[in-house]
Amino acid sequence: MYRKENITVNGQEFELQSVSPRWYFEVNQRCGMSGDNKDILRYMDTLFKNVVTCPVEVMRKGFDYFEEREDIETAELLVREIERFLRPGKQHSTNAGAAAGAAE
Repeated sequence: MYRKENITVNGQEFELQSVSPRWYFEVNQRCGMSGDNKDILRYMDTLFKNVVTCPVEVMRKGFDYFEEREDIETAELLVREIERFLRPGKQHSTNAGAAAGAAE
């Protein structure tokens, strides 16, 4: 089932689109996310380019979008939100940035 969702992370708006479970698990396998040699940068870059549809710059540049802004925090929080979105049975927050700010 194709889904879309708008979320806010650290005050930035993002639109997410669903991907197939097979695609997601293949990305996990290619990036070694269940083993000792995780390629986290490749994993994040692939998720940003394939799940984020807006802003278009994130979809086009992937991790480089955050690299240019020297923004580690938003990239980390966005990956968590993408993973929650891709698992619709799990509870997820659409305001990760506010939750992170409240915890400080």
